[in-house]
Amino acid sequence: MTAPPTSCDILIRNGHVLDPGSGLDGRMDIAIAGGRISAIGPDLDVTGAKRVLEMRGDDRYVVPGLIDIHTHVAHGATTAGVGMGCCDPDEIGVRSGVTTVVDCGSVGVANLGVFPVHVLPRARTRVVVYVNAGSHAHTMPGWADMASLDEIDDRAIASCVEHNPGLVEGVKLRLVGDIVTEAGEEVINRSKKVAREHGVPLMVHIGDFRAAERPRPDRMGEVTRHLLEALEPGDILTHLCTPNIGGVMDDAGATLPLLTEARARGVVLDPALGLGNFGYAIAAEQAQRGLHPDTISSDLTAGGQSFQSLVECMAKFMAIGYSLREVVAMTTGRAAAAIGKQDEIGALAVGREADITVLDLVRGDFGFVDTTKASFGGGYGIVPVATVRAGELVAPGWGPHPWGWLPADAAEVAR
Repeated sequence: MTAPPTSCDILIRNGHVLDPGSGLDGRMDIAIAGGRISAIGPDLDVTGAKRVLEMRGDDRYVVPGLIDIHTHVAHGATTAGVGMGCCDPDEIGVRSGVTTVVDCGSVGVANLGVFPVHVLPRARTRVVVYVNAGSHAHTMPGWADMASLDEIDDRAIASCVEHNPGLVEGVKLRLVGDIVTEAGEEVINRSKKVAREHGVPLMVHIGDFRAAERPRPDRMGEVTRHLLEALEPGDILTHLCTPNIGGVMDDAGATLPLLTEARARGVVLDPALGLGNFGYAIAAEQAQRGLHPDTISSDLTAGGQSFQSLVECMAKFMAIGYSLREVVAMTTGRAAAAIGKQDEIGALAVGREADITVLDLVRGDFGFVDTTKASFGGGYGIVPVATVRAGELVAPGWGPHPWGWLPADAAEVAR
């Protein structure tokens, strides 16, 4: 039994602690002192606690701080109404039950400086930064992310990394556009070379919703298969469940063996739902075939945050048939491992920085909508109750959803 604390800043008392990676699943207390977890165990002494959070209800869970490995939080680097808008990291982070977010290529090296100067100093949420492989990236105006191979400028990226030590922790490639049908394999190879040169993972977006408008949409499948063979341990394939052309289920007979091989050598499979890359039927078929994602992420942008959050993405996977334990694992320990931070975050352990999320599992008749506008129902919603980030308590926000954090009723979706 863990020794009771003599004093602590916060004591989370009698919560259902659920940390699949650490094997914790049951009623116990967590003490926090100096920004770190100081004790975990049943019936800890409360007399020395400056603040006690009493957990009530059978469906209130205390889990490691949630990790969203695919977001867009270059807040202030993109112009409203032009291209892709970015979220305030704390709005979709600590105020939404999420303690760590990864910005996935919202900007390139030309304006990556917004992070150390403006975003990171103001964010309570931990922000991990992946730079766009299209080195100047134009902050993704419209949908033409990369017009030529010359935009993968290894010297510019090297200069960015040199002048921002420790900032760039990954490279993000959106495998979309005419350049992909023309030279997709070379786009992948050059992006991979840049990532390897700097010892960081390559995350690759698959699925192009405008591929049907291009001269050779069939090329997308060829390029995706090349990608699956090219990805290396630690790299991340994102949008696993996309219904768009270029997804892994376009030719399942050809891609599923490649996916199995990729995962076996350490490639991470991430769904990153967003508004445009999640097909319920595809995710359900993948589950039936035994192809399960390693993580769950939101791909939230300024437009998407009005419709969902990471906890809602988790509830969508519960609607497919995944358990609460599984979706928590995919947004804590497995997510931490996916971004190489398993020794720092994603687990509840004495001595770790106190990143903790309190959630309510709400049972009911909930309705969801996927990218194809198909409606599907689920039996659970998930509500963030409180977030502890580095030992500091943060209350949840209740916007921008007009109906709060729970998914809309199935009847409302049907109308």
